[in-house]
Amino acid sequence: MRVLTLVTVLLFGCQTSPGVKKDSGVLLSLQRTACYGACPVYVVEVFSDGTLHFKGERHVKVTEPIELKLAPGVLEKLIARVDQSGFAGWNDFTTNSVSDAPTVVLSYKGRAVRHYRGDDQAPPELTALEDEVDALLGTDRWVKGAGGETQ
Repeated sequence: MRVLTLVTVLLFGCQTSPGVKKDSGVLLSLQRTACYGACPVYVVEVFSDGTLHFKGERHVKVTEPIELKLAPGVLEKLIARVDQSGFAGWNDFTTNSVSDAPTVVLSYKGRAVRHYRGDDQAPPELTALEDEVDALLGTDRWVKGAGGETQ
């Protein structure tokens, strides 16, 4: 019986549980979800080596996956901007004060803040940070022009 237990632990003990991801190297990600209208739905990820991945889903100009290296200095500006924001102290803002708004999930160094854009308790600085992340990464080039609005 001990041998069977030992074999089971050796064979299965080091496997990752379903739904548990190993560190993927993602430094920052920004995801915009659907609303009842034409809100753009996409995710953009930035890796610690400066690689950017963009995947548009709906109401965006580009739905094919995009991968590129950020221009010199952009990664440093992005890190500085998030570090100087209140991000580390914010919790989720998910109260549905206003209906029909999208949610933005901003993740940085493994910490995520969910922000329902209809939650009137969310600090304006969070909305500004989300929009600045998009601006620094230049996501407009893949989002705008498809009838969608950035909210």
